[in-house]
Amino acid sequence: MKTQAAKCAAEIRKALKAKGIKASVKSSNFSMGDSVRVKIANILNPKTMEKLRLEFSQYEYGKFDGMQDLYEYTNCRDDIPQTKYLFIEYDYKAIDSFIANLVEFIRPRINLSDEFEYRQMANRLLSGSADWITWDEIKHLASEVTA
Repeated sequence: MKTQAAKCAAEIRKALKAKGIKASVKSSNFSMGDSVRVKIANILNPKTMEKLRLEFSQYEYGKFDGMQDLYEYTNCRDDIPQTKYLFIEYDYKAIDSFIANLVEFIRPRINLSDEFEYRQMANRLLSGSADWITWDEIKHLASEVTA
């Protein structure tokens, strides 16, 4: 019999497939809880990732409150399978060549001290926390990598 986390992962996998989104979806069960980890391989836009996080937040029971050291069940539903923790993130292994191209794009524009800092900057761009590059420029780089 499937666990709630496995059922939740199956629902998310089905929804992603219907959207044409390539992802790895895995469930995990452990003492006092469970989790589902979604690694998105072909979505780079931070706004699209945020929309996915918002859409799939229905599959999470609530949130952990670190200040009080307790889990708050604020979203319990009986009509869908849910998990205690849901992680939606980039699959950086799948987009490693894209990050390399992004580093080469950044290098002539910013003087950083070493390769590690360039890769950190590329990751910041992917997370949407840099305002000196437009999303159209990032998409152009992505098309060069996948061409």
